[in-house]
Amino acid sequence: MTARLPRVTVIGAGLVGSSIALAVREVGAGRVVLVDADAGVRERAAALGIAEQVLGSVPEAVGDADIVIAAVPAGAVPEVLSAAAVAAPRAAILTDAASLKLTSTLDVTSRLSDAKAGPERFVGGHPMAGSERSGPEAADAQLFQGATWGLTPTAATADATLTELSTFLRRLGARVVALPPAQHDELVAVVSHLPQVVASTLAAVAADAIEATGDAVLAVAGGGFRDTTRIAASDPALWIPILSGNRAAVLEALDAYAGRLEQVRVAVAEARWEELRTLLARASTARQRLVPKATPAALAALADVVVPMDDRPGQLATATTALGAAGINVEDLAMRHAGDGGRGALLVRVAAGDLDRAVDVLTAAGLGAHVEHDAAAPGSEDASP
Repeated sequence: MTARLPRVTVIGAGLVGSSIALAVREVGAGRVVLVDADAGVRERAAALGIAEQVLGSVPEAVGDADIVIAAVPAGAVPEVLSAAAVAAPRAAILTDAASLKLTSTLDVTSRLSDAKAGPERFVGGHPMAGSERSGPEAADAQLFQGATWGLTPTAATADATLTELSTFLRRLGARVVALPPAQHDELVAVVSHLPQVVASTLAAVAADAIEATGDAVLAVAGGGFRDTTRIAASDPALWIPILSGNRAAVLEALDAYAGRLEQVRVAVAEARWEELRTLLARASTARQRLVPKATPAALAALADVVVPMDDRPGQLATATTALGAAGINVEDLAMRHAGDGGRGALLVRVAAGDLDRAVDVLTAAGLGAHVEHDAAAPGSEDASP
């Protein structure tokens, strides 16, 4: 990527696409062109000043793009990115923001390979951020601050593609995690798709209560109910394709949840209060672990791991997906190039508490790794790509 600001084309002016465009503009990460097929949506997005240009033609919008992001439903990603690949410069990075990755990632890679259109410049993506609101009016430049942005590289993804896109997304405030496409879909079934179904079901139970007892239910609904059911207000038209596209993983998650609910029902029915207390205590501990509070000390406690690299393709993807699969967040990364043309190295920045485990994970993945002592941080002058 050149020293000038990259030209970013975002295809799809819904909540996520418009928020990406707005975030890029706010942090000064690039010049933005927004594309949408709907003339009404384009008019609204332009009136809101979400991007420098709002166009209706993908070929026109990607003609000089450095990064192309398809913020469209998963089922539309392969066709959209295949069309973009033909019109975009050969060096342009291609990615998407759909919530399902396995089918679309493999499809895009296959299409680009067959067309000799550069599968190495594609990596699937999924920002784990959203809202019950929709459309360009809901765009939020802060939407990705502190949010996890999953990337799903394949064996075809070039190291430079993954490095440059990760750096770009971190400028938007995102925490980048790389995962294999199949594992991504399994995990989001538990932490994204199941919560949506649970929230909607709980809201439906409350609706039944309102029909039976009147609006008195609303009078006693507190913050807990509102927080738990907030995402039930999401557009059903967006969720049916997601749930159907990830059906097997969603069913597995639903079965696990139903099993836990049955445990609770039996414990309450049979007055097994100690058993219920144990279950609730375990859930409380799990919640604190799953969504830890970020403290200044924790944020400052970072360390670097050095991974020697050679000319084998896919080593960066191997390293980042191994760490992602182990639940280790990569805070930053950079390539250190050998001055004599020899082997370079990947610098991976992780939380200090994950340091030893990161070395073990990378070693188990077949990559040599050691702790960097007194080194410049990734992205600094001494460790820049």
